[in-house]
Amino acid sequence: MAGPLNTTNSVKAKVHNQVAFDEGEALEELEPGQGVVRGDGGFEAAGADSPTRRVVREQRNPGSRGIEDDESPLEKTYEPEANVETLGFGSHDQARLLISYADVDDDASDDTYGEGDEVGWNANGYLEVLDGDPTDAIGVIAQEDDVEMSDGDDPTHVLVEFY
Repeated sequence: MAGPLNTTNSVKAKVHNQVAFDEGEALEELEPGQGVVRGDGGFEAAGADSPTRRVVREQRNPGSRGIEDDESPLEKTYEPEANVETLGFGSHDQARLLISYADVDDDASDDTYGEGDEVGWNANGYLEVLDGDPTDAIGVIAQEDDVEMSDGDDPTHVLVEFY
């Protein structure tokens, strides 16, 4: 079993299975916690309803890539053509992944997402709470504290448990 790296500065949180590390060229700008698939010659963002459980991990050596002392490794993106590091997760593994706003109740106001809400990949490789599009769940929000988001918010990291 791979050991947990249970910090808010890491994608990996709790792993029951051996994590599958893989690296390659970023075919587009990618962020730690974003879902990815292997494309032609590297990694690209997952598409809507992608069945992938592979995500971009934080850079293991961010200092060499210009990260400042007060920055989280989760805030450091991989530029196109950079070497990107990814992890593949199994059922019941937990990871901090990027979730974006989805107006689940269709009232154009802030929405609160909480523990047990099903999530799936959207067209940008971020997770969204299921409300019709995406339609295929890859897991559930596992963190106990709620996340409130509104239209225009950047995607934020939440703890997710994979199915």
